Amino acid sequence: MDHTDFLAHAEIIELDRPHPKTDQTQALLYARNLTRTLEPRSPLALALAQWADEYRASLSLPGGGANFAPLTPGRPLTQAAWQRLCAALTRAAARAAGAGPDFVDQWGQALAPLLGLDPTDLAILGLALRYRHNALPVMALVDRIATAGGARADVTRHPPTLSRLLDVPADAIAARLRAASPLPASGLLRIDLDHSLNPLPILRTLTRGTPPDADPIDQLLAPPRPPSLAWAAFAHLGEAADIAASLLRAALAGREPAIHILLHGPVGTGKTSFAATLAAHVGADLRPVAEQDEDGNDPSRNDRLSGLRLAQRLAPPGRSVLLFDEAEDLFAPRDREDEYSHRGSRAYLHRLLEGGNTPVIWTANDIGAFGPAVLRRMTLCLELKIPALPVRAALWHSLAAAEGVALPLPAARSLAKLYPAAPALAATALRATRLAGGNAATAETILRGLTHAVTGHTQVPDPAPPIAFDPALINADADIPALLARLAAADAPRAVSLLLSGPPGTGKSALARHIAEAMGLDILACRASDLLSPYIGGTEANIAHAFATARADNLFLLLDEADSFLFDRATASRVWEISQVNELLTAIAHHTGPVAVTTNLPDRLDHAALRRFLVKLRLTYLTPPQSRRAWQGFFKSQPPAALDALPTLTAADFAQTHRAAALTDANDSWRLERLRAESEGRVGGERRMGF
Repeated sequence: MDHTDFLAHAEIIELDRPHPKTDQTQALLYARNLTRTLEPRSPLALALAQWADEYRASLSLPGGGANFAPLTPGRPLTQAAWQRLCAALTRAAARAAGAGPDFVDQWGQALAPLLGLDPTDLAILGLALRYRHNALPVMALVDRIATAGGARADVTRHPPTLSRLLDVPADAIAARLRAASPLPASGLLRIDLDHSLNPLPILRTLTRGTPPDADPIDQLLAPPRPPSLAWAAFAHLGEAADIAASLLRAALAGREPAIHILLHGPVGTGKTSFAATLAAHVGADLRPVAEQDEDGNDPSRNDRLSGLRLAQRLAPPGRSVLLFDEAEDLFAPRDREDEYSHRGSRAYLHRLLEGGNTPVIWTANDIGAFGPAVLRRMTLCLELKIPALPVRAALWHSLAAAEGVALPLPAARSLAKLYPAAPALAATALRATRLAGGNAATAETILRGLTHAVTGHTQVPDPAPPIAFDPALINADADIPALLARLAAADAPRAVSLLLSGPPGTGKSALARHIAEAMGLDILACRASDLLSPYIGGTEANIAHAFATARADNLFLLLDEADSFLFDRATASRVWEISQVNELLTAIAHHTGPVAVTTNLPDRLDHAALRRFLVKLRLTYLTPPQSRRAWQGFFKSQPPAALDALPTLTAADFAQTHRAAALTDANDSWRLERLRAESEGRVGGERRMGF
């Protein structure tokens, strides 16, 4: 038997042996297809021969070992060399064709009935996947044939190249790559503006080594996200949450198309947590969309778009809701990434929002990234805010009980007051507290770090007096307990304006905060320095913004040091001075929530301003019984008789003396002299000034 007969006999034996199909063997099938269409003396045939020579060993190509391509550069293939190449590739491809389907083929067979893909779709998708697997024989073959045929070296939307490799007519290739055809429309294959073909990242990962399950949907889509909080945790959203739930139920039951819910608000307000709770509340699975690429890293915006299109087609209808988190990534202003992206077309995004039978929940921290054309296509826009103080306190208490953390209700109120945290942040802190085996102090330490990480600000306690605020130390010309009871009533009006005047230190700001707490509201405190602007119109804009913020976030607005910008217009010498007073008076008159204004100099206020306030409280110095109560509360000793001789003391004087005493060996005599020094020079409601 000569060498040629022995080689032929060995090849017959090899054909009878089963071989697992690989990207290398698939490359032989693509090469065999090329031999059916290429002219022997064409540059394409020469490129094929050079490829076969380069990968001959790894592909186990038969043919006697002689080169297929001529050794002299630039010379075309001879007819004999071409026949020898075709024979070698045909025999090798026959061996490859006997192998069972690889993972790419298996996934194609699983997806075809789900997405309406035909054999040409699967052939195109298979070639793109094997190329993106970085399978060198396949990549090299595609690149050589593409460049020899006048195309770029990449697997692209170039029908002639794909037609030769797949042995499918070019017009059939072009038809299957149109945007509305099943393969691109499904999101499995993205065609970028540079015409490159990019399969969905998760499919690239799966086809590298994971077979499809009986139900491959859960492999392609992210697993459903379970809720971490109960529906009651979002009671502060009120009717808006119920509307969102009703909308989703109706959309799922009727399989309504183009249902989109946008949840927006600051970082940490629990948008994603609410999305999971909302889906569970209506009995649906919440499936996140394309949150990582094939390597577990951040996906590109194009990959997220493809993932959304696929999820809209594969998610089980009637019981699935999609979650597109951090939606700003998609709708942010255009950048260089869009040069090769369908995302550069606003019409494309609008069509995407107008299609799909699976409801989508979008979350965003910055609604400014969305244009009006996108927002009007949202079925419901819901802003998530920090819950009010009473809701936060009750939430802290219930979440702590669920985690098994000892957090008494007073401690829960204290945390809620100090840290205006969203439900999701509170739940995270209490879970960490449980794992650390901690208590309320542990929860506060954890929450302080979380708050700083989320907001960028370090939340620390306000410099409060050593004892809690004591309303009994307020000397006002009104019945404070009765006023608090009326304002805290469930049916009490919210559009309440209060003017708190009196000497410094008499507790005006502290009383305003106490009123806000009694009403169950967080406070928005603005001093003159926060509102006054050196630019014309700036102060008016700051005032309008403060009132708008308080109104939108249901806050108790406190304007400290109002005499700095609410002075008598009769004394004004500039137009802008009158303008800022007008702005503030108008804002107070039309405000729908509570607002308190404090001043040390009520006589200098504009006379029209005094008429705008529903409640006017004049605070003054402590009475002798109040001074004795303050002494006992701060110093824990019996007050001296001489204390009654100091008629112009304030609670702030006692707080300051208490702090100063910690720096020296103080006794009651020292404390009394310190208070006498604080009181000295005050007459009635004023302190004498001089040099």
